[in-house]
Amino acid sequence: MKQLVIGSVVAAVAMFFWGFLVWGVSPFPYRVLKPVADVPALQEALKRALPESGVYLFPHPSQGSEEDVQKKLAEGGFGRVVFVREGATMGGSTFGLGYLHNLVTALLLALLVRSAGGVGYGARFGTVFLAGLAGAIYSNLGKPIWYFDPWAAHVLDFAYDLSSYVVAGLVLAKFVRPEGR
Repeated sequence: MKQLVIGSVVAAVAMFFWGFLVWGVSPFPYRVLKPVADVPALQEALKRALPESGVYLFPHPSQGSEEDVQKKLAEGGFGRVVFVREGATMGGSTFGLGYLHNLVTALLLALLVRSAGGVGYGARFGTVFLAGLAGAIYSNLGKPIWYFDPWAAHVLDFAYDLSSYVVAGLVLAKFVRPEGR
C-alpha cells in the first residue's frame, strides 16, 4: 500500500509538471487555440447576451421545432460557449485543485495497475497506457463528431491527455506492483 501511495503522489507531481511544460512553457497549444481579435468587444457582447455563467448551445434544441433547429444547423453559426461571468484567476486554489485532480487520477490508475496483475514493468505501463488511450479517445474525440467542433483543439486535448497518462504510467509502473508481490 505504501508504494501505491508514494507512486501516486510522484505520478501526480510528474503529471502536474508535464502540464506546466505543455501549457505554460510550450508555444504549441497556442498555435492550435485561436486568439480573439478584439477581446474587450467580445467580452462585452457575451456579457450582454448571456445572463449567467454556464455552457450555452446554439441553436438550442428547445428553441424551435426539430426542423427549425436542423435548418439553423445547416445554415451555420452553430456552437457552444463556455462562459464565466465572474471571471477567473490562475491562483493557488486552481493549482491546488489541479494537483488534487492529478492525484485522484493517479490513485485510481495505481489501483488498476495493482489489480490488473501485470508482473513486468512493461505490462504495468501497458495497463495505464491502454486505460489512458481509451479515456483520451472517449473524452476528446467524440466532441468533433457529436458537437461538430473543429478537430484541431480536440486532437490537441487528446494528445495532451494521452501524454499525461504516459507520464503517470512511467512512474506508476515503477512503484506499483500487483497485490501479493
